[in-house]
Order: sequence, then C-alpha cells, then structure tokens
Amino acid sequence: MAIFYAFLNICQNNRLIVCERGKGDSMIYKLIILVLAVVIFGLISDVLLRRKFNIKKRRGLRSQWVNKGQASIELVLLVIYLVGIYFAIDSIFFYIIGFFTILNLFRAFMHWKYEPEKKQYILYLYELVMLLIFAAITYWWVFS
Repeated sequence: MAIFYAFLNICQNNRLIVCERGKGDSMIYKLIILVLAVVIFGLISDVLLRRKFNIKKRRGLRSQWVNKGQASIELVLLVIYLVGIYFAIDSIFFYIIGFFTILNLFRAFMHWKYEPEKKQYILYLYELVMLLIFAAITYWWVFS
C-alpha cells in the first residue's frame, strides 16, 4: 500500500502534495481496479493479436533489440529520462507517459524497419495505444 500512497501523492494540478492518510483510500481502490482491468484486457487482447497476425512470443519480458544501434539509443533515452526526472518533478505523470510513448514509438519503428516479417511492431503500437488509454482514464477517473 505504501507504493500506492507514494504514487497517489500526485494529486491536483500535478503537484506533489502530502495527502492525509485515509483521504486517498478511494483513489487507491480505483487505481487497483483500473490496473487489474487493464492487465486482464491486455493479456486477452495480446493473445488475440498474436493469433490474428501469427506473431511469435518474445523470450522474457524485455525487448529483443534488432541491432546494437537500437540498444545504444534506448540506453541514451533512459539516461535522458533519469536526468530529466529531476527537472520535471511537478509534471511527473506526463513526463513518465511521454517517455514510454517515445520508447514504444522508437521500438515499433526499429522492428518495422529491420524485422517487418516478424510483425512485432504491431504489438509495440498496441502497447502504446493501451498506455495512452490507461493514462487518460487514470488522469480522468482516479485523479479527478
């Protein structure tokens, strides 16, 4: 629960404020319900997309890089992200969403450019759409 309280301290106007214990309980339950719904919907739709487009399953949870250039650029993006967190503390929610949007777009482009026959880019674009829908619902339902 402590992790959820830390996450939910980003309240109105995307400013870090100290919420009293008990006031954020309904937000925590809303967030838990939303995360469970997204995970269940994501797993089901992932299986359906893999069947429809005949996409093989990735090994492990991490991304399979198509070349060393992709790995290097992703490392640079990660360093920029970690350094930028310090400067974007007031709008951290949007900063995190922006980082994962750029990362998924980059991965989808690299897989589309260098391994289009594997069709892995379809899953990255789908993950991006799911992330943006999840972020919009979270911002509207949980933080409002």
